[in-house]
Amino acid sequence: MKRKPSVSPGVWTCVGLVLAVILWEAAAAAGHVNLFFFSCPSQIWAEFLEMLNNGTMASHLSTTLKEAGLGLLLGGVLGTATGLTLGTHPRLSRALMPLMTGLNGLPKLALGPLIIIWFGLGIKSKVIMSALMVFFIFTFNLYSGVLSVERELITAVKLLGGTRQQVMRKVIWPASIPWLLTSLRTALGLSISGAIVGEYLGASKGMGWVLAASTARFDVGRVLCCVAVIVVIVVLGDAVVRLLERKLLRWR
Repeated sequence: MKRKPSVSPGVWTCVGLVLAVILWEAAAAAGHVNLFFFSCPSQIWAEFLEMLNNGTMASHLSTTLKEAGLGLLLGGVLGTATGLTLGTHPRLSRALMPLMTGLNGLPKLALGPLIIIWFGLGIKSKVIMSALMVFFIFTFNLYSGVLSVERELITAVKLLGGTRQQVMRKVIWPASIPWLLTSLRTALGLSISGAIVGEYLGASKGMGWVLAASTARFDVGRVLCCVAVIVVIVVLGDAVVRLLERKLLRWR
């Protein structure tokens, strides 16, 4: 008996979004939605086209993505190195992990004004804010990834004459790649959030600046337009990481 082709979950997601947009637009057209507070899909689309045609979207979005990308790179590299180091040095991890846990509990968004004061209103403060948002994600995930490696496997490699570098390259690093990709998926949105928060607190360019300026003017349509664009960027980035995950982890 032939199985009926199953519908992809992504299709149901798209159908749900389309239905929600249609209902929202219909409710706005019928007067059940206050356009001043909630806007409507047609107004949001008009805002997007306007920002796209006059170059505003490309200019501000490229600034934010540059800051988020540099922050993701900086925080990801430092976090990965820290997690691997703590995972492979038990004494060091016992000494530093309580401190790392405490620092992770700090309200990072509340540190934004201090970072602006310390590093200025330029790109540096936004990159650091973005890196701070993702650093601990990579650190704790990679630390857990190292601890998940079977000790017997490491012992066997050492008994065969493997050096510390060979154990790291042949055993620990391959086993940590899934944890690294999981960290990357989580950090994509956080890196953009960090950059936007930095721009929101003090900047003259970027999506965070547009959000702050639009909020001050009570321009809900432009605010929701920027939010929608950011959500789409994060979803597309997550799809790319998923594809990369399938390629790199085919051996699993």
